[in-house]
Amino acid sequence: MSHLSTRTTLLLNWYANPYHTPIFVAEQLGFYSQENIKLAILEPADPSDVTEIVGLGTVDFGVKAMIHTVAAKAKGYPVTSIGTLLDEPPTGLIALKSSGINSFQDIVGKRVGYIGEFGKKIIDDLARLAGIDPNSYQAIRIGMNVTDAICRDVIDTGIGFINFQRIELEQRKGETVFLRLDQLAGLGCCCFCSIQFIVPEQTLQSSELVRGFLNATQRGAAYTTEHPEEAYELLCQAKPQLRTPMYQKIFTHTLPFFSRSLHNVERD
Repeated sequence: MSHLSTRTTLLLNWYANPYHTPIFVAEQLGFYSQENIKLAILEPADPSDVTEIVGLGTVDFGVKAMIHTVAAKAKGYPVTSIGTLLDEPPTGLIALKSSGINSFQDIVGKRVGYIGEFGKKIIDDLARLAGIDPNSYQAIRIGMNVTDAICRDVIDTGIGFINFQRIELEQRKGETVFLRLDQLAGLGCCCFCSIQFIVPEQTLQSSELVRGFLNATQRGAAYTTEHPEEAYELLCQAKPQLRTPMYQKIFTHTLPFFSRSLHNVERD
């Protein structure tokens, strides 16, 4: 591998899972190597640290939801979104059918889990739109571990993806309820939850590196959507712990949301 002149780090937004498939496919098929990139794919100890780590220039690339990128820029971190991995995966409040939560008004008196500071802001803003006093429910920060928090009875409901946490919760506990945030807010889309690639200032200045990374990843995305069975197998070869019926179901339900072009749409 001595011919590779570029060592590049990519920090995922969570543990490696099916919605990172295009990245692992591109790595397994040598697409990054063909762009003269030797990629180190890293997983965060704490997902809430990702935007800060990227903003500080500790890694070359990161993966994070658009809303967290906006938050990072508001805090003064020089991060820029260069492309989209998952385009508008439906995001909402997830709960067990047995929780009694069937509409947003039912959160009164309940424990509501959120990922980070913007997650709480979303919940509180939605509550105000619905005429609900934010003091009438308990907001609990649980990070990305929505399913586990519900299963351990830490929360009654929490924010998650329809193609991931909802499936995960159904597999573990049975029938669920899903209340889409975009519909609750009247937004018409889940663009704020699109999963994007972000970079610090020094990476942005390396146009050849950015172009090579996006070219390789786009090829991985195209292969994933055109050859889903082979792509899932490549993911499992890289991450054998994902070879389970649950993760295969998550992968199948995530396929419609992979961006083929990786382009950020104008609203992003």
